[in-house]
Amino acid sequence: MRRTLRKNILREFKTSFPRFISLAILLALGAFVLIGLKITGSDMRATGRQYFDQHHMADAQVTSVVGFNQADRQYLGQMKHVKQAEFSRYQDALTADTSKTIRLNQATTKLSVYRVVQGRLPKRATEIALSKYEKGRYHVGQTLHLVNNDGQKRIAGLKYNHYKIVGFVTSSDYLQKDNLGVSNAGKGQIDTFGVLTKAGFSRQAPNVAKISYDNLPQASYDSQFEKQLNKNVDQAAPGLAARADRRQRQLKQEKQAEVKQAQQKLTQQDQALQQQKDQLAQAKQQLASSSQVASGNAQAQAGLVAQQAQWQEKSAQLQTATKKLTQAKQQLASQAKQVQQMSGLTYQLQARNDYNQGYNQFGEAAARIDVLSNTFPLIFFAVAILVTLTTMSRMAEEKRTDIGALRALGYTKFDALKLFLAYGTSAAVLGTAVGSYFGTWLLPKKIYAAYAANLAVPTLQTPPSWRWIGLSLLCALLCTVVPAVYVVWHALQEQPAALLVEKPPRAGSKVLLEKLPWLWRRLSFNQKVTFRNLFRYKSRMFMTIIGIFGCTALLITGFGMRDSINGIIENQYQKITHYDVVGIYDPNASANQQQAYRKKAATLAGVKQHASVYFESTTARPKGLVNNQQVSLIVPQHERGFSDFISLLDQDTQRQLKLPANGAVITSKLAKLGHYQVGDRINVTDSSGRTKSLKIGGIALMYAGHDIVLSSRYYRQVFGKQVKYNAQILNLKDRSAHNIDRVSRTLNSQAAAVTAVQSNQAKTAINTVLDGLNNIVFIIVLASSALSFVVLFTLTNINVSERTRELATLRVLGFYQRETVLYIYRETAILTVLGVLVGFGGGYYLHHFIMETLPPNNAMAEMTLHLSNFGLSTALTLLFSVIVMVIMIRKIRQIDMLGALNSAD
Repeated sequence: MRRTLRKNILREFKTSFPRFISLAILLALGAFVLIGLKITGSDMRATGRQYFDQHHMADAQVTSVVGFNQADRQYLGQMKHVKQAEFSRYQDALTADTSKTIRLNQATTKLSVYRVVQGRLPKRATEIALSKYEKGRYHVGQTLHLVNNDGQKRIAGLKYNHYKIVGFVTSSDYLQKDNLGVSNAGKGQIDTFGVLTKAGFSRQAPNVAKISYDNLPQASYDSQFEKQLNKNVDQAAPGLAARADRRQRQLKQEKQAEVKQAQQKLTQQDQALQQQKDQLAQAKQQLASSSQVASGNAQAQAGLVAQQAQWQEKSAQLQTATKKLTQAKQQLASQAKQVQQMSGLTYQLQARNDYNQGYNQFGEAAARIDVLSNTFPLIFFAVAILVTLTTMSRMAEEKRTDIGALRALGYTKFDALKLFLAYGTSAAVLGTAVGSYFGTWLLPKKIYAAYAANLAVPTLQTPPSWRWIGLSLLCALLCTVVPAVYVVWHALQEQPAALLVEKPPRAGSKVLLEKLPWLWRRLSFNQKVTFRNLFRYKSRMFMTIIGIFGCTALLITGFGMRDSINGIIENQYQKITHYDVVGIYDPNASANQQQAYRKKAATLAGVKQHASVYFESTTARPKGLVNNQQVSLIVPQHERGFSDFISLLDQDTQRQLKLPANGAVITSKLAKLGHYQVGDRINVTDSSGRTKSLKIGGIALMYAGHDIVLSSRYYRQVFGKQVKYNAQILNLKDRSAHNIDRVSRTLNSQAAAVTAVQSNQAKTAINTVLDGLNNIVFIIVLASSALSFVVLFTLTNINVSERTRELATLRVLGFYQRETVLYIYRETAILTVLGVLVGFGGGYYLHHFIMETLPPNNAMAEMTLHLSNFGLSTALTLLFSVIVMVIMIRKIRQIDMLGALNSAD
């Protein structure tokens, strides 16, 4: 008997194999999305933490353009909670062969160390190790030649202009493959990095300090870790600002002493020249007297001519010396004025999330995946659960007579349950196993590869997450086993004789449309039958509508995400950002140097428009956020023409905003992050750690980046000083990346140059993020399409399987094959259309929710859904419906009419 029972169970697997496979696929899709999205973020963070630990990544760093003296180093090492401080130096230059901007770093041994992937670290002053991403261009043993902005071989701060490549390394401080930071060399962006020994630098004073703290809980990217790290930085910032002021006063005094000493020398030279002038005047008088005495004496006349020639030579020399002295006085006066106006010295302390943009980008990528993991898996599993519950319940009801036969033959109740236990458990285990495999291996790596395309990070570690695998299996078992066991156990309470007789059909009742005679009379026979059948099988009707609703909502959201994401750059650079380069110069440079810079910016070939602005990179930490946001503070010199460079559009009406006299205009994503309204106040912190509070006078639409724009009057009111315009903002006729780079290099070659900020820097960074999101969207759309197809197939298959006697009756009554197929397909088509229409609303709200939370903190998506999103989702769903019916045609043709009609006897 046991053997026969096993054969019966195996026969059931064989005869209902499509249903078994569809159940397994449904559960596999649910497990695939759930496990894949849930573990990717945590796997990314775990991989990053391991990488950071291997490199002993610093928690924070302090930089200064003037370097740190011994007292500074002692102060930094004794700051509160500082566990360790290591000092080193960096210098920027250009590679002679590619004109790439390279940052040359002094090798460290304790914090933010460099790990060798080929060769070794430099040991001599003439050796260098490069980033591992330069391996394709250079090789060990090759010589790297460097130049400065002017193409000259002499580079300030470096002992040599050529270094022998001895290895390739990785660094946790450079987690991006390019655009590694700002620089005053080349186009203004650091392209790559290298490592030198201390002896490779001509200037030995360190200008960067790497710091680790002793009070940080948990690990990187944990909220408590980031909060405590930012708290440490915030507490230390005022002390460092005061120390920078003290150092500036010291430097100012030293420079003033040097100027005073130079003035004394010039005074002495002036006195010496005056004596020489007096002597020449006396000599001239003597020559005049001698001329009168020597008249008529040829020999005396010849001597007098020689003396006059000698006097003229000395007079010429004196004039030259006087001219040089005058120039020296003018230069010294200009230098004295610069020293008097000297300001802006900062000791910039930044947490790793601020100084390392790759660290920030990596963490935000993991956080965005966490957002997706809290929404999409729920919908996938909800649809899969509903369809699975329906399928297994129907299967148990179908097998009512088989259960009665088993009980009549003497099998136990548990024997009667074995088929459903084996069937449900097998489907659950198979589906979970397949979904777990691809969810653990395929999906995380695809997402990681997309996000890490521009990041210098190691291979993703993807250990099995038994927690989520176990949860997926538990959900699958509950869906496949519990409903079937419940139905069967309820049936087993009846006598075997009662089970062997099919349940009588429920009494018919009028459908809603029959209560509308004027409409019901106009329907054809087939239409009336279709509507009666729809309302007759209410549970299947609702299951189909809900299943299609979920799949359609997912498809609309996926396609809508793609369009919203791609629209960020289009909206930003067509409607709002019109400038191409902001050339920043030193306002403390000499007047001639500043004038030369502005003149160069105005006369550059291809410049369409230019204007003076004040530009400063600041940070803000909106309420509720852990980490700082990078904010560009901009003060235009002429407000009237500023819209030619940046359009400040009201976020609600999209009308042009005017700069308020008593407030600042902030951009919309910054306002959204901090829930700011007009009239609120926002705190911004400059590079020295000083914080100012600004009143919000307007909120402007901005899709990429954070800006705060204020008038010169309000700037003076808040900062207590006049604006020193330090930048030229340029619109170019040719907006190509190559031309923008050319202009940036030209500006950075000026003596007063600080750096050049390109508008396409934000475009490149956000495009990298968006490319990652597009890959996720593709996977979601693909999985949603598969889910939609399987749902339609499963529910239609149930419909056909349950109604074999009905379909056989139709054929016996003379219905053609086409009419029989349409008898089923009309119902499926109507339910599909209803599910799609309901899915429109679900897709709209799901898309809105996702796009509110998914974009990075410095980007905002367009919320509008295009008609093409609805059209494409509808077309795909209807296409799947047609494909399913084509498959069902074969099944309907194979129905044994005689066997079906005799099945109840």
